[in-house]
Amino acid sequence: MEIRAVIYDMDGLLVDSEPWWRVAERNIFSKLSVAPTEEDFEKMMGNRIQEVIVNWHAKHPWPNYNLEETQNAIIDEVGRLVTTHAELMPGVIESLEYCKAKQLPIALASSSPLRLISTFIHRYGIANYFSIVRSAEFEQRGKPHPDVFLTASDALNISPKHCLVFEDSYNGVVAAKAAGMTCIAIPSQEHRNQERFSIADEIWDNLHNINTSKII
Repeated sequence: MEIRAVIYDMDGLLVDSEPWWRVAERNIFSKLSVAPTEEDFEKMMGNRIQEVIVNWHAKHPWPNYNLEETQNAIIDEVGRLVTTHAELMPGVIESLEYCKAKQLPIALASSSPLRLISTFIHRYGIANYFSIVRSAEFEQRGKPHPDVFLTASDALNISPKHCLVFEDSYNGVVAAKAAGMTCIAIPSQEHRNQERFSIADEIWDNLHNINTSKII
């Protein structure tokens, strides 16, 4: 299938932010109720923060529940931690330059809130690569549903069947395949050998592999 556009996820793919999401959620939830375990985080990976909060409150309720206040507290903590500690993932600039050289439109479609997306891509100097930026916070459904990827392809005016998605999370891979898109999975090292990622079209160690791929 001819690839005419590329769509990137963000957390854990472009920026090493996934561990800091976990720290932030653990910090905030432990003050309100119960801190999630690593197994809990595995299940939540790729979900929108609104869904994470609603589901966690349903399991471990706390008094004076306020979704917006909890969301803002976590987002502020993530922003602080990531901009202080995180770095771009290996091969990010190389892959973006590769796609740019091929004159492929590049979009970003993330579960993160738009204000965090904007903060991160400007902080790391990659904002100008993306012609389209979309957040699942504005969708009816988050990943593993395909909505944010379909919104991105619609904005690009390119059929989903001609879009390639880069994803690190299983929920993101499911969303990309549900959208009818080609998907390259780049799981974290501890998840790389999980059989479930075999639904992706290719599995890479990192974005440096773009130089040897037969897909793009």
